[in-house]
Amino acid sequence: MSQQIVLLAIKSLVDDNKQPTLALVKGRLSSRQPMPLVIEAINAYKRDPSIIEGLTPAEPTIVASTNTLSLEKRVAELESQVAFLLKRLTQLEANH
Repeated sequence: MSQQIVLLAIKSLVDDNKQPTLALVKGRLSSRQPMPLVIEAINAYKRDPSIIEGLTPAEPTIVASTNTLSLEKRVAELESQVAFLLKRLTQLEANH
């Protein structure tokens, strides 16, 4: 399954008319994958480019919603930090 994720990233690059390189493939991955697995998938594609034909993402909506939840959580944390810093700044200005 993990190699399929890497192959999907390679397919995405090829669909954009880009030559898959280690850096580009890692940039397209939605989750961390072991470096040897990424290298192995790139080499498999180079040996047989037809390996990516017919690949489709299994559940793109789940990936998108997971990313959205993560972003929502990060925004909430950042808003909390900003509120704290504003409160602290107001206190510091009142003391000087």
